[in-house]
Amino acid sequence: MLHLFNKVYLEFDDKIEINFDRVVISEKYGIQMLQLLDQVAYGKLITFGKSYDEVIDGDFYKFIESVRDFGVESNKKIIIYCDKSSYKKFTAQWFKSTLPNLNFDSFKTIVDHTIYNQRIVSNTQLSSVYSVELNSIWEGLSDIENAWNNASSVNLKPLQNMNYSYEFLISTYLSGDNSRKEELKKTLHMFLRRWFKEMFTDNRQMVLLNITNHKFLSSFDINPQLVDITKLDPLAGIEQLESYADDEIWERNENAYGECKLEGLSDEKATKLMNTLLNIFEKFEGMQINQTVFGIKNYVTTACAETISDEKLDDLLNYVINNPFDTSLVPRFDFDNVNFTLLQHFFSEKYNNKDLSKYRLL
Repeated sequence: MLHLFNKVYLEFDDKIEINFDRVVISEKYGIQMLQLLDQVAYGKLITFGKSYDEVIDGDFYKFIESVRDFGVESNKKIIIYCDKSSYKKFTAQWFKSTLPNLNFDSFKTIVDHTIYNQRIVSNTQLSSVYSVELNSIWEGLSDIENAWNNASSVNLKPLQNMNYSYEFLISTYLSGDNSRKEELKKTLHMFLRRWFKEMFTDNRQMVLLNITNHKFLSSFDINPQLVDITKLDPLAGIEQLESYADDEIWERNENAYGECKLEGLSDEKATKLMNTLLNIFEKFEGMQINQTVFGIKNYVTTACAETISDEKLDDLLNYVINNPFDTSLVPRFDFDNVNFTLLQHFFSEKYNNKDLSKYRLL
């Protein structure tokens, strides 16, 4: 699935999810649904047609504008489903219009990374929706150069409130263009906060599952008599795990799990929470904690802050570029929303002092 802007995505038509708002451009499926199916679908069929030319009708700007406007009133993800022929035309038109410095080779790089990234996350727990037959699809895109040559650039700059893909906000900024810095700061801050929340939540769940594990208890010198699994929060009252039982951090619900809340957390509490996790990694998991691998710990207070400063933005990006790691601050459950291998490619290009202006947004 290729993120375009806001909550709008582009996908192949192999499997169409009717519980999302959608556009269908497909020789096989570009038809009105049966009335009975329409009645039980949670998503709305915005428009449909059998070919790219039929749906776009010569006005790409108007089509994008109408999809954007529909998304303002909808709280659902919008997916534009295309067969292979329309997918090639749509991607060529989209990237020629949003990345004006792009040439065919760099366009092909984007498409190859898009399909490769989907092949990796498809058919795994990382795939939040479904999988498609991506190997055969890749073969079907072999003549994509014709679509590129036939596409024209459409000026989409007058369109407002277009939150473009994270990876292209990154490439634009790393190319030396600061025009979308504020958008990048908001998006990166959102991902940073989600990433820390995900890490703390997963680690706390592991602790809850191992609270009767004798090795875990002895690693932290916890008296087994303090463990009461019948309490709403079995971690409450255990000094070594105080941060994992803090009501300011963990919003209670009907079970002991809780939802991690980092917004507005003090630097003192954020640092203590981070140290709790690092102690668990070191004492129970046997990891060696060092600045190179775990330097990301220095940004937990940034995740808790209301906003991210220009200085922190540059500091954080420099850290990830020079110390790339397995997720590079993209939360695991956002792998469907980010072209992750393309993002890593941009970080590598910047690290090697390559020019990224080809991938600069309009």
